[in-house]
Amino acid sequence: MLHVLVDRDQMVKPLQKVQSIVDKKTIMNIINNVFIYTDDKYLYIEATDLEISYRSKVPCEIKEQGAVTINSRQLFEIIKDFPSPVIELQENENCWVTLGAGEKAEYKIGGLPPDDFPKFRHIESKNYTDIQSKILKTLIDKTIFSASFDDKKFTLSGIFMQQLAKEDDEHGEISMLRMVSSDGHRLSLMEAEIESENLDLDQGVIIPKKGAYEIKKIIEENELARIGIDENFCFVISGTDQLVIRLIDGKFPDYNVIIPEKKERFLTFDKNTVYNALKRISVLCTDNMFRGVKATITNNTMEIESLDKNLGEAREIVEIAYDGEPFEMAFNAKYMMDALSVMDSDIVILTANNPESPCLLTGEKDRGFLGLIMPMSLDTE
Repeated sequence: MLHVLVDRDQMVKPLQKVQSIVDKKTIMNIINNVFIYTDDKYLYIEATDLEISYRSKVPCEIKEQGAVTINSRQLFEIIKDFPSPVIELQENENCWVTLGAGEKAEYKIGGLPPDDFPKFRHIESKNYTDIQSKILKTLIDKTIFSASFDDKKFTLSGIFMQQLAKEDDEHGEISMLRMVSSDGHRLSLMEAEIESENLDLDQGVIIPKKGAYEIKKIIEENELARIGIDENFCFVISGTDQLVIRLIDGKFPDYNVIIPEKKERFLTFDKNTVYNALKRISVLCTDNMFRGVKATITNNTMEIESLDKNLGEAREIVEIAYDGEPFEMAFNAKYMMDALSVMDSDIVILTANNPESPCLLTGEKDRGFLGLIMPMSLDTE
């Protein structure tokens, strides 16, 4: 039966990561647990909610090999503040597990046999490609916020990931990894160059939002991440952590049709100035998600006012760079603020061809990024 000595700080890291994976609402008690087992050198920790599976390993002193499952939350809460830097973990009869620190502390937890714990899925190494973690994190950060929260729009409830080949004047054809998300009212797109040999994503796949968050968590501490697609699963390896994510089964809408090809009218503004004005005006909006504002653009100024007059009225004038014909547009302030918050550029370029055309947001320091916000009707004012 399982009996090991393990470093508290090394064990608490994977246990902390799995807390957001383990399905606490399930009637399957076994997947409320983490699966703990050994080989010749390591203690392995696995968790799953049947859609996302996680595995990691930590070095340990093995006194006796074995395997058991233990409640994930209880184990984490005990270990994270354990009074000893070294924990003695020992399986007893009927899958009870003792966590000890000599005479300082002893905890006993009832576990379950591991026979029914879902098996971890593997992928052949030839189907992986390496990518810089900072690139992968940036792709996720700049798209995940606009994925749909509506479960009925299941193909929009994740991030669409696609590999593209583009012509570069200096290097010829280069490989780009693109991520896109949309909730039907807005869209964000981010792409970056990668050195890819094995990643075959011409048609693209949809990574669920929860899975994308878990990818971010496991890649933060390592320079490189290894990612692969096999059938309906995405696999990610970073350091000692592994993720298997079931992809969303469906076709992502053709997002290219809503991105205007021509940019006939554009203006530039200071990102922080406009963001803070929208934030103040939003205080008087009754709906946290739909904060309608109207922007009146004239020569080098933009007047922003709230459309919701129930709590009060708000109006601000901000300086912009624009010398074209005056025009008006209406949009959701929250969507604009969300897009601006992930941008690195101090000066933002906004394209709005007409009141019925989507607003496009780009910036010099945000190479590869495009934010799109569908307009609101001014007739509802």
